[in-house]
Amino acid sequence: MVMKQGKILIGMILLALMQLVACERNDVDSSDSADRIGASELEGIKVATTTTVQKGESVHFALENGLSPLNFQWKVSPNQNIRVSKTNEVAAIYFPETGKYTITALDSISQDSVSLLVDVVIYDPGNDNVEIRQDFDADDILSLTPITFADSTFHLEFLAETKNNYKCNNNYMLFSRDKVQDTFVYDFLKVISPAGCATENAKSKQYIYTNEPIKDGKIYNLEITFNGKNYKGSFTRNGGNYQFTWPYDDGVIFTTKTL
Repeated sequence: MVMKQGKILIGMILLALMQLVACERNDVDSSDSADRIGASELEGIKVATTTTVQKGESVHFALENGLSPLNFQWKVSPNQNIRVSKTNEVAAIYFPETGKYTITALDSISQDSVSLLVDVVIYDPGNDNVEIRQDFDADDILSLTPITFADSTFHLEFLAETKNNYKCNNNYMLFSRDKVQDTFVYDFLKVISPAGCATENAKSKQYIYTNEPIKDGKIYNLEITFNGKNYKGSFTRNGGNYQFTWPYDDGVIFTTKTL
């Protein structure tokens, strides 16, 4: 009887030791996981290619700090008929049609996320029945109006507007967007109108975005291509104010050079 009780006691001690070891291991695993999450430094998404692509082509997105897109969930809104393909370097997203989309990268462990709003233009060069493509008039002038907001002065966008009128009052400008180091590059290509449009002619307007926070005190370059000509300038933000350096009074002009 004594021997049997001794065996039971030894078994209980071994069980207690096993539970203690398991708890300590769980604590170590939880600590390692927290370190991994804290080291992810999920700061932002940047566009790695142009957002103007032919139908069937993808737009590439990369994460800041060299983080791998494979380690994050990617969500797109609106998400109908969206396809995402990930590699170590980029997330390739296939969009079904032209529109504004919100791209989000999500850390499934910490639930930290970053988002980016993009204007995507999808065109089909072989289908003339879908849309009407118009070249810009040789004498046209493109005006840029910078826009920011009191509660988020780091956000900058531009309203681009032609001086001349083009077919259809709901036309829009086909353009490509890129960023090379500290230079924002925009190339205005054509005016697009829906096929069969019977409405009156109108100026072509398009909002374009810098797609990243503008840092205080930093000088950024701006390059605009319009009607085959290249225009270059710069801008900087100081607190809630912007100053634009733009030496042109024809071709591409600014409606104001201070905000």
